[in-house]
Amino acid sequence: MPRKIYTLCVSYDEAGAELRQHLADDLRARSLDHASVWQASFRDMEAADLPPGDGLVRVYPVFMQSGWTVTEALPEKLRALYAERGLLPELEFKPVWGAGESMENFHGVIGAALAKELEPGTSLLLVAHGVVGKELPPEPSEFLRMLRTWLQPQVKDMALAYFGASPSVEEVLPQLKGDRIVVLPFLIGEGKHVREDMPSPELAAKFGKELEILPPLGAFYLQAERNGIEP
Repeated sequence: MPRKIYTLCVSYDEAGAELRQHLADDLRARSLDHASVWQASFRDMEAADLPPGDGLVRVYPVFMQSGWTVTEALPEKLRALYAERGLLPELEFKPVWGAGESMENFHGVIGAALAKELEPGTSLLLVAHGVVGKELPPEPSEFLRMLRTWLQPQVKDMALAYFGASPSVEEVLPQLKGDRIVVLPFLIGEGKHVREDMPSPELAAKFGKELEILPPLGAFYLQAERNGIEP
């Protein structure tokens, strides 16, 4: 009998619901039999949200970085919820959404959309969530490396900064060469960090720079997809 394989997309909370739905639709469309894709939110996930536990469950974390929540808390919670039903399925964790491996042409679509936003001489600042005292996940720096491939020579000045870790925005901002700085939040959707942790125009003005903050990366990607932008 063929092995049963199920697919589960998990975002941290409902701020990532639209992106989670988009990924689920894409995975379903790409599957040979257009099989069902389950969806759940980590914060309020219940056993009833999960696929059957009598086979392999492929888990797609709709997160930007492979931090503690994805690598430790999520697997532990899934196993506990399945254990409530007396089940012990095999769990296969796919890379986080922010790694760009779940979506076709991920970096190309974002690079093409950014190229429309960035004039020559503009600097790009990628701002990501950091954790003090812990090794930073690789996704933000790898994403910036890919952007350099897509955006140069149009945009040569790019940098990565963190809130909650170093290098901070305050450390990086004065080092950028452009008078106009475009900030791309390395986040899934609108939420507390977008409202409270992004650099302010007042901070940029201290260094003689103008600031524009783009939508968080997850929302920016969805916007580019809706606008039909191609690599």
